[in-house]
Amino acid sequence: MHRILLSTFLIDAPAEVFEKTTDFWAGALDAEALRPRGGRDYRILEGASDDFRVVVQNAHSGEAGIHFDIHTDDLEAEVERLKGLGATVVDDSFVEHPGKWVIMADPAGKEFCVVYALNPLRPQADRDAFERKAKPVG
Repeated sequence: MHRILLSTFLIDAPAEVFEKTTDFWAGALDAEALRPRGGRDYRILEGASDDFRVVVQNAHSGEAGIHFDIHTDDLEAEVERLKGLGATVVDDSFVEHPGKWVIMADPAGKEFCVVYALNPLRPQADRDAFERKAKPVG
């Protein structure tokens, strides 16, 4: 048995409109755009939601869109559970990245990320929130 938490809502913006998109959503959600330590391609919209982290992500040359992250305390088990439900692995090359995540797609092809929640590189407040809010699955 492991735990999961629907944690982060991401707004994907192409590089040429990344800053403008960040400014828009910060204003629209009455939030402050913060650049996380080492996160040149991300802006956390602090104060946007009490329930989810809202982030604008630089998609570089990719398309505008949205996706979400499921955080877990057992990355391998959660990927296998989701595959059993019909998801597919799109890219697992980030398992060895310090951030530890896997890009997956649901049966309709919509991509999302499964992220290791207890990574010591994540802010302690994020790890504490996972401990308080996560639910058991599997």
